[in-house]
Amino acid sequence: MLTTPHHQSLPISARALACEILTEAETGSLYLDQILERSLAQAQLSAQDRAFVTALTNGTMRWRARLDAEIAAHFRRDYATARPLLKNILRTALFQIRFMDRVPAYAAIHEAVALARAKFGEQFARLVNAILRNTQRQPYAWPSLEMLWQPQNLARLAEYLSYPAWLLERWRARFGQKELVALAEACNQIPPITLRVVRPLENTERFLKEIAAQGLAAEPVPDLPHVYNVSHHDQITKLKSFEQGLCTVQDASGSLVAALAAIQPGDTVIDLCAAPGGKTLHMAESLTGGKVIAVDRSFARLRLLKQAAARLRLPVHLVVSDARHFVAPPAEVVLVDAPCSGLGVLSRRSDLRWRRRPEDLRALAALQKEILSNAARLVKVNGRLIYSTCTTEPEENDEIVDWFLRHHPDFALQPGQQFVPARFCEASGIVRTLPHRHNMDGSFAAHLKRITE
Repeated sequence: MLTTPHHQSLPISARALACEILTEAETGSLYLDQILERSLAQAQLSAQDRAFVTALTNGTMRWRARLDAEIAAHFRRDYATARPLLKNILRTALFQIRFMDRVPAYAAIHEAVALARAKFGEQFARLVNAILRNTQRQPYAWPSLEMLWQPQNLARLAEYLSYPAWLLERWRARFGQKELVALAEACNQIPPITLRVVRPLENTERFLKEIAAQGLAAEPVPDLPHVYNVSHHDQITKLKSFEQGLCTVQDASGSLVAALAAIQPGDTVIDLCAAPGGKTLHMAESLTGGKVIAVDRSFARLRLLKQAAARLRLPVHLVVSDARHFVAPPAEVVLVDAPCSGLGVLSRRSDLRWRRRPEDLRALAALQKEILSNAARLVKVNGRLIYSTCTTEPEENDEIVDWFLRHHPDFALQPGQQFVPARFCEASGIVRTLPHRHNMDGSFAAHLKRITE
């Protein structure tokens, strides 16, 4: 490993901040989006630089494996043992060269060399300069995609698509090679901002007028009225429509859950894993009379839900409690939007693919079963238990529902087609969305009706 660091602070610049954020995300316990939000709040950057840091950190994290493969080919020592900050100086520079057309290569290299010099000294500055210039003179020769599709080339395919090999292996076994690549490529796209209009009869016209006045494009999501994909805006939460509660940020797949719950006037709704509250508030908006009880073990996250409820002017009862042990009189609707691996939202969570491990799925499945077992006790006869996740993996989805129905014969799976558009449903009745098929986050949901005592 290269040594002799030169202890100076990085110059305060957008690129330097991006390297620091990425290094903290790689070596610490916080997720990238948490670090990014905190760092941008503290930094005095222009709107343009804020957008640049966001794009650079997420893009570098998303394409880390491909960038590392190319850098390692020009790194004469053991790249795997190099310092994380040095790696991120190289990664961010190469990402700009390969993926950011508006950034001149010389600017990316110059800043990377300056950062390496400031942090590690002249030896490392020369190293960074040599590696980055070699990547320009001798671009990495990737095999054709047809070659990478061969089973023996899975590790190279994982580098090319920038995923852990274990995840691609799972997807290939389930979807086949062609669809595996389509799913992986879909999750590598920068997702749109998706907004749902709140109280659409009174707010849609005002919402669309402001979006147009801001020079933004709002594209309706097919089959989901009042849900729009909006072109990127650095401060979407500063829009008057957002501040005044005319709209809220919610992925299109998330809007299916409230419809699946088939809320009726006067229902009591218990959301056992409520925060941050998008689905909770959608159900509250759908409810005439009755009440919504939002349960979450995190006081801080419930506080955010409370703020969102106030912005949307929707009444919600908040309870700090563990979903596995919460006790209440039975309700007409219980939602378990379960803690899960999040493997359906990889386009939005660029570091999640590197944080998850296969063993996480087993641990999460055990937690999901505990929560569902308690949820079953909270559902009235003829009431509805809605189970949903934002993951693609069967251990957390289909297998959980199968397990639940075996252990709770008083419940029956209802056809999702009765409640949501059929293109989001499978023959079994479950609701499933996949990024490459539906152009939205990966999600799963099941409507389980309690049919007997």
